[in-house]
Amino acid sequence: MTDKEVADQIEVLLRSDEQLEFVQQVLQRSEISKSLQFELQQQIERIKQRQQDPNLYLAVIGEFSSGKSTFINALLKDDLLKTSALVATAAATKICHGNELKVEVNFSGSRVGVVTTQANSTVVNLPWLPNSQAIDIRRFIHLITSEEEVATEVVDITIEHPACFLANGIIIIDTPGTNAENPRHGAITQKVVEQEADLAIIIVPATMPLSQTLSDFVANSLKEYLHRCIFVVSRMDAIKPQQQSVLLQDLRSRLIDKLGIFPPVLHSCSAQVALDNLTGDEPVLEHLQVWQERFTALEKLIIARLSRERTLSIAESLIRLLSQLFEQLNTHLRSQWQKYENAQVKIKQEMIPNLPEFTIEQYRICEKQLRKYISTYLSKTTNCVDSHREKLYQKIRTELFSVTTEDALKKVLQSQAEKLLKEGQNQLQKDLQPLTQNLSEDAIAVGKIFDQKFAEVYRNLQALGGKVEASNNVSYNFQVNPANVAVSAQSLTQKLDSSDGTKLGLSAAAGVVVGSVLLPVPGLGALVGLAIGSWASRFFMPSLDERKQKLWEQITPELNSYFDTIKSQTYQAAIAYTQSLETSLKQRIDAYIETYKTITENILQEHKIELDRLNQLQELTQKDLNEIERRQKRLAEQLQKIAAINL
Repeated sequence: MTDKEVADQIEVLLRSDEQLEFVQQVLQRSEISKSLQFELQQQIERIKQRQQDPNLYLAVIGEFSSGKSTFINALLKDDLLKTSALVATAAATKICHGNELKVEVNFSGSRVGVVTTQANSTVVNLPWLPNSQAIDIRRFIHLITSEEEVATEVVDITIEHPACFLANGIIIIDTPGTNAENPRHGAITQKVVEQEADLAIIIVPATMPLSQTLSDFVANSLKEYLHRCIFVVSRMDAIKPQQQSVLLQDLRSRLIDKLGIFPPVLHSCSAQVALDNLTGDEPVLEHLQVWQERFTALEKLIIARLSRERTLSIAESLIRLLSQLFEQLNTHLRSQWQKYENAQVKIKQEMIPNLPEFTIEQYRICEKQLRKYISTYLSKTTNCVDSHREKLYQKIRTELFSVTTEDALKKVLQSQAEKLLKEGQNQLQKDLQPLTQNLSEDAIAVGKIFDQKFAEVYRNLQALGGKVEASNNVSYNFQVNPANVAVSAQSLTQKLDSSDGTKLGLSAAAGVVVGSVLLPVPGLGALVGLAIGSWASRFFMPSLDERKQKLWEQITPELNSYFDTIKSQTYQAAIAYTQSLETSLKQRIDAYIETYKTITENILQEHKIELDRLNQLQELTQKDLNEIERRQKRLAEQLQKIAAINL
């Protein structure tokens, strides 16, 4: 199978286009932040651009004085880069194919700007050079890559070169020395291998095989990409032939022990011999000619491996993208899911677990408190009526027994008794009013206790995201008119039955009729009428004192009946009033319960809809995660097969 056939087979196995399409589909239907979506989209575009880029990127990595520049010069067959440089730019230098030597360099700092050499020109004019002198383009390349004063301000360098090695679309990336004190050098090299290089060549000088600094850098920064790296031992011509195999075997052992590479593949070369053969500046001894042949073979191997590794590089970028995408997506979705799940648990904890039982309990609590107030109120109402009875009894009796003449007795019976009854009725109404008002206030207080309890419940619902406003709280007026209890004498007294008068004889019955006509107050006229009837029969009656006693004995039962009626009807009115309070409080509780029930049901319904949506999203995400795991596993298997190919 040819190298092209292998590369084509890798492309089919990895199906990178289909993989990216799958990622795009997941991005479109998933809930991720705009910033994350933008970041992932950029990565996708970078992979697509890399797929469309036909060039092959070869990174060359090595420490200062490792032979890295000499190796690149040998590939270019041109002594282009300055060798043995202890200082180099912190930027990666890209060398691509061009019909003639051209340089473009981007400066920062005091030399900020872009300098581009002119076509068909071998010199460069720079205003910041001493005396603004023009220098040779090759000298310019040495200046920007190896002289510290200038190299430290270089951002990036692109060199076009007519080398045959580059004519196949190969771009060499000369990375900064990995053993520089500036950590930016290592970071740039790692980024080049991770994001740009299809293949990386790690130069290990035979004169200093696998230094600790190089070993640490490879282990810490390039561990994930070692299968896309070729270890090339340079300067082999400096090692005696009988020691070369021992050196390579020792180096293989160290690659196994320090980097865990197995089996370790090493390619040895002498780039300097290849250059000397080209220039003829230095004669090449016959026993060193083998290194020319080996370098030529190494070139072919690099070209073949590059086309294969290009697909591998894209596949690895795809794997990293998939891993990052679905790790972040999974984290985001699980976080959202947990958020709503916690909210659902919380709202269930804060909700009343059994609303009907809770309602009955609230009825019981509120009614118990209210009835305590009602009992006190009814007792005070009864006591108030009894107190008025005793006071009025005493006043009428005092007025009746204090008279000394028949005329005075007549006056008491005709006007004074009526006045005392009216005053008593008015005072009773006044005394009942504050009692009823106090009960109304007590009922309102019970309602407020209930309000406070539900205010706490509503606040909990608001904290859970419920759409509950203070204005939604239902309020009922407990102000039942107390005048309905302290009614007037007309509605509380009943006209004495005329049969009562028959007990006193004809004249007494006539007195009732007269009294009813003269005095419009029911009951009151009956009492006075009885007295007038008795006064009209005075010539047939005993002495004044006896008549006063007889009249009192006749009036007393009527007064008792009068006050019993007042007491009964006042009590009935009070009972009706307390029942209205109980009904109002129950309506208040029912209204709260209904409002609460509606609110909680709405909140739960909203959460249920959201949870159902998240459930569906979670199921879809899980399918995506399963599919990603399957794809990653398959990609990893293919990468292992590709990496294991022994070229």
